[in-house]
Amino acid sequence: MKYDFRRRDDSSTTFLTGFATGLFLGALAMFIFDPQQGRRRRALVRDKMVRYGNDVGDYVGATAKDLSNRAYGVVKETEGLVKNEQSPLATTGGI
Repeated sequence: MKYDFRRRDDSSTTFLTGFATGLFLGALAMFIFDPQQGRRRRALVRDKMVRYGNDVGDYVGATAKDLSNRAYGVVKETEGLVKNEQSPLATTGGI
């Protein structure tokens, strides 16, 4: 009798996934809520989250400013092209 190892029973896979998730969350809770070092760990995590939030804000602000400057440049170049086409020197061939 051959057993196909590629097929997995969904109930056992679901159980193992839930068990591994529970172990991970339990270990994380123990690590964070440790009475001796938990306060320091929570402060470190909070400080890192604030820093990363500020970094993301700076990146988004710089990207928005760059895109704004590029759009402004395109508008001014287009205005310059339109003015050159409408100038009398361009239509008469110059002086």
